[in-house]
Amino acid sequence: WLKVQATWLYLEPIFSSDDIARQLPTESKRYQNMDRMWRRSLEQAHRTPGVIGFCSNPSLLQTFRECNKLLDQVQKGLSAYLETKRGAFPRFYFLSDDELLEIL
Repeated sequence: WLKVQATWLYLEPIFSSDDIARQLPTESKRYQNMDRMWRRSLEQAHRTPGVIGFCSNPSLLQTFRECNKLLDQVQKGLSAYLETKRGAFPRFYFLSDDELLEIL
């Protein structure tokens, strides 16, 4: 739960941008699929009154594993994209990924 949540919080503002979604269509689609699964899990957690009841769902672990897998693929694709931008403009090598994303 925590790993999915932390990665989702990091990537959500990036992939809510139309510009990034156009430039990274495959990663954007993966992110959207993961986002739907994550939000569905959050809705289910909100509807279930107790943590024991929520965590007893047998498909929950598989859902989170799939979310983590998709998020890893999205992050790898985003890193590869940023490396291509750094290759085109060597000064970008001195910037962190977050700073580079703000510029782009």
